[in-house]
Amino acid sequence: MSAKILFGKLGAFIEKWPKGIILAAIILIFVSLYGAGMIENKSGTDTFVERDSKIYQNFDHIYKQSFGSEVVVVLVDSEDVRESEVLEAIDDFDTLIKQDKDVENVVSLASLVKGATSSATGRAEIPNDETILTIIDQLPSAYVDQFMPDTTHTIIMVQMPGSISEDNKQRVLSQVGRTLEAVDFPAGTSAVATGEPAFIIAMSEEMSSSLQTMLMLAVVLMIFALLIVFRHVRWCLLPIPVVLVGLIWTFGAMGILKIPMTMASMAVFPILIGLGADYAIQFHNRVEEELAKGECVKEAIIDTVKHTGPAVGVAVVATCLGFVALMISPVPMIQDFGKMSLVGVILCYLASMFILVPLLYLLDRRAEKKKCNGIRAPVKQAELKGNDVGKLLSRVSMFTAKRPLIVIVLASILAIGGLYADEHVGVQTETQDFVPQDMQALQDLNKLNVVMGGTDQLNIIVKADDILDPDVVRWMVDFAELEEKSNAYITGSSSIGSLVRSGYGSIPSDKDTITSITDSMSSVVVDQYIDGGNLALLNLKLESDLSSEQLSATIDQVETDLQWYTPPAGVSVTVTGSKAMSTSIIGALTSGRTQMGYLGMAIIFLGMLVIYRDWLKALATILPIVMVTGWIGGVMYILDMAYNPLTATLGALAIGIGAEFTILMLERYFEERGKGLEPFDAMDKAASSVGPAIIASGSTVIFGFSALMISSFPMLSDFGTVTVIAVAFSLFSTVVVLPPIMVNLDRWRSGRKTSEKHIENNKVSI
Repeated sequence: MSAKILFGKLGAFIEKWPKGIILAAIILIFVSLYGAGMIENKSGTDTFVERDSKIYQNFDHIYKQSFGSEVVVVLVDSEDVRESEVLEAIDDFDTLIKQDKDVENVVSLASLVKGATSSATGRAEIPNDETILTIIDQLPSAYVDQFMPDTTHTIIMVQMPGSISEDNKQRVLSQVGRTLEAVDFPAGTSAVATGEPAFIIAMSEEMSSSLQTMLMLAVVLMIFALLIVFRHVRWCLLPIPVVLVGLIWTFGAMGILKIPMTMASMAVFPILIGLGADYAIQFHNRVEEELAKGECVKEAIIDTVKHTGPAVGVAVVATCLGFVALMISPVPMIQDFGKMSLVGVILCYLASMFILVPLLYLLDRRAEKKKCNGIRAPVKQAELKGNDVGKLLSRVSMFTAKRPLIVIVLASILAIGGLYADEHVGVQTETQDFVPQDMQALQDLNKLNVVMGGTDQLNIIVKADDILDPDVVRWMVDFAELEEKSNAYITGSSSIGSLVRSGYGSIPSDKDTITSITDSMSSVVVDQYIDGGNLALLNLKLESDLSSEQLSATIDQVETDLQWYTPPAGVSVTVTGSKAMSTSIIGALTSGRTQMGYLGMAIIFLGMLVIYRDWLKALATILPIVMVTGWIGGVMYILDMAYNPLTATLGALAIGIGAEFTILMLERYFEERGKGLEPFDAMDKAASSVGPAIIASGSTVIFGFSALMISSFPMLSDFGTVTVIAVAFSLFSTVVVLPPIMVNLDRWRSGRKTSEKHIENNKVSI
């Protein structure tokens, strides 16, 4: 059974049961709302790195479980943080926040002073006289400097479990803020919660809020676009609620299929709004076209589903195949982006066919006062205004179709140049560059880095049978000194070895002395560097504001140095920590973008080859997309734009959107060819009939993504800008480049078939 016969029967079913279908769609909305409640929000390490990868195992199972507690840093600013009133306020905060079930420990200058006082007098208290200065001076400088870089600043470290969920992390951060407000700090003293977790949470909240605003604006702009470019049809705003239903279904499917909501997932919604409106417009436009021919409502609905259903369906398949390419990404977040996009476009297509078409049928049947008798329906206006755009598109398409050499050669040269330039487009990898530079959380983090001389560090896990063995402790100190001297980007270090040397003056040669020294120290401090008897942590402090390239080079050098300056026999070392992890993540997010793009093209070509069983149609589908991909890279290079984790997915996105426009034009061209029209006439008819709908749908996508361009988040605004460029190029390619490719390939094949038939006839006559 051919696709058109199948969809013709589907159209008859829709015409027979419109109310039942809409009722079923409403029931699915309630099911989807239930499913949406099952969606899991994920923003942890496993959204960036596969759980079974070595880097994840090192970071999550070794570093985080032993040393990698999540830390909220409170930066205290005062005239002299050593004053008893300031330390007492800090102690009050420590006491209150410790009561939270998700706070493992609180370390501060106050806790160090109380620990030293307890050792000396047996009472853990903050002295109210100048003995505070004496106590602080007697503490090992190796860990006092971690909490008091100067006399006007100190930090409080609120430690949470490394396995804490994002929701609980956010709750603890909020509790820290409320506790700071409740504590009575002396006049002239300020305290603010900051640090990496606080910044990431604030960034996620700001981005989510910004994106929600942008989505609302996108809907408004799409309404505006429909009123301009789709006003020639009745109920021109009907695609908007249909798309919203498609989004609700998508939410429900995410929960049921256990597709988590991640940072990248938020960018899927403008895509679905644009593509969903696109599908609805194609069905809506075809209904109006059939009615304008004089068909009654019943015939118009059946013919629309029969012809537009398969055409848009093939476009949906091509778009989905483009998203399938995202599945090769090593980043789970990008894989989920692809899954969500794939499910979403399918559901938006189904919503267009099973909600919009029945609604149009019910509205038209109610408006139609006559029986189906072949008399022209009173919707002639749908044809008149649409013809202006159609005639223009027809002229453009015919102009380029008759000049194939100039158009194809020029487009190919620009595409090849763009693909070459794309290899030289930079990659934006600094997380702090993704957010508005005036964001308070960023300013607080920058202030912390300035005060502390930078808080970034590489973490080296040292595993030994006896971690306090003098040879092991001495190696940690010697290796750290080597890195500080030889690596320009390493500015300091800390380890159990540095604490021992700070308290003793050198590294003792016997273990008993080392054990005695560590036992005399506060367990709060010691536990930061050793876990049990066989694990230790060596921290290498990094210069602040290192670029991703500098950080990557530093990690490579440290790992190289570990190869030749090896630890004692039986001791293993692993470079890990948040900075090593982030470097790997950013590399994975951006390095595979080219492969994903080319794979997407190959998958679409093979998919179209299977569907059409015609190499000419498959080739005509993919060639304009290849050119669009090259043009985008060239424009990004000229505009000095850089790829970020969102725009890195643009290759698959551009391929999916571009294929959709190309296939719709292609399908209509071959529909007209099937009616007996010659190639040029078929292209003329296709451009004038389906062209306006393609322009209308493309315009809604452009208007929708334009909302992202004004976002205060550079990552979102860049994504919006590049997507708008991609859609505009896709429209241009469909109207200008596809006609000469399609018409001339078709003419070449037709001429070849005619020639072969002529030869066969001659053989028969002989």
